[in-house]
Amino acid sequence: MKDLKIYLIVAFFMLGLYLFVEYNKPIPLDWTPTFNRTDKIPFGTYVLYHELPQLFKAGITSARESITETLQKADTSSLLIIAPSIDISTVDYQRMREHMNKGNDIFIAANNFNHSLLDSLNLALQSRDILFAKDSLRFHFLNPRLDSTKNYKFDRGMASHYFSKFDTTKTIVLARNNKGDANFLRYQYGSGSLYLLASPDFFSNYALLNTEGALFAATALSYLNPDRQLLYDEFQLLGMRGAKSVLRVIFENPALKWAYYITLLGLVLFVLYEIKRRQRVIPLVDPMSNTSVEFAKVVGSIYYQQRDNKDIANKKVIYLLNYIRTNYRLKTRDLNDEFQELLIQRSGANADTVRELIKEIKAIYKGKYLNDQELIELNNNIEAFYDQSGTYGTRIF
Repeated sequence: MKDLKIYLIVAFFMLGLYLFVEYNKPIPLDWTPTFNRTDKIPFGTYVLYHELPQLFKAGITSARESITETLQKADTSSLLIIAPSIDISTVDYQRMREHMNKGNDIFIAANNFNHSLLDSLNLALQSRDILFAKDSLRFHFLNPRLDSTKNYKFDRGMASHYFSKFDTTKTIVLARNNKGDANFLRYQYGSGSLYLLASPDFFSNYALLNTEGALFAATALSYLNPDRQLLYDEFQLLGMRGAKSVLRVIFENPALKWAYYITLLGLVLFVLYEIKRRQRVIPLVDPMSNTSVEFAKVVGSIYYQQRDNKDIANKKVIYLLNYIRTNYRLKTRDLNDEFQELLIQRSGANADTVRELIKEIKAIYKGKYLNDQELIELNNNIEAFYDQSGTYGTRIF
């Protein structure tokens, strides 16, 4: 009994020490792209929302209802939507057109648009793989009334989306990046306009705290009428007002959150205590035999008897490319020189190994039949790639 007390004292001391360290350690910076007007994290929109009154003197109104319900209550107003993804129904889109035909403007900044809206506007979006600092994107406006020579530079990884397809007969391109990609479009509806920006990153706190980022955001929003009321849509981010789950309300309140945690802990301790008191005798069961080796031998013998080297090679290549897509975030549709260099840099594998491996894969794609020796060499090269990339024995397909 004395030994048990010593163990308990040591355990509680270690637990207290751990809680003390956890409580006093610095809070890591949250890079979650919430684009919420109340968030002061890098990808919140706290700065934007509090600076908007300087641009729109008629006032700012937050809207937490569907677009149709919001626009029905405001005949003369501009609508601003900033969200990672946009889902606009056919009814909402029709109501938007009616609103713009009356001379109002709608401004949408998002990375993803729902398919029905893309089809209606004949649009398509893509993103660039920004990896190095030299690939940081720069943007410029095309309006002759603006300084078209002014370039606004953003850190790598930001605002990488662009419109890869749009109807040039109905669309006016307002801004492009240094790659020539259009990222800011305008559609005319009657005396009003629909403005589409291919990324909400331009309005994040991180972007606006930079001088060039603030100038770009202000210039983009200057297309909206400053003398009209601005409706700031939050429905696309947060859903309808009041549509919160019970747990979400609990976690937003620190006192309720800790009460919830303490209740769960109490229930766990109660269950453990009851199990200790009333646990029944558990009958012994023979452990299940491991038949993995036998299964592998059966599958291997089948392939060996069929001698279908082409099928084996194709499967090896499929697993390898899936591993590359999953672990290195690379598109494997085109195995060109750029893909090879990115794979070498991200995986750390030997350049000769990667190039020889890509060469063999291309030959297989062209229909080359591998004999036994060539199949062994392909397998050795793949295993060498896994070994050199530091994931040998730990990869998961």
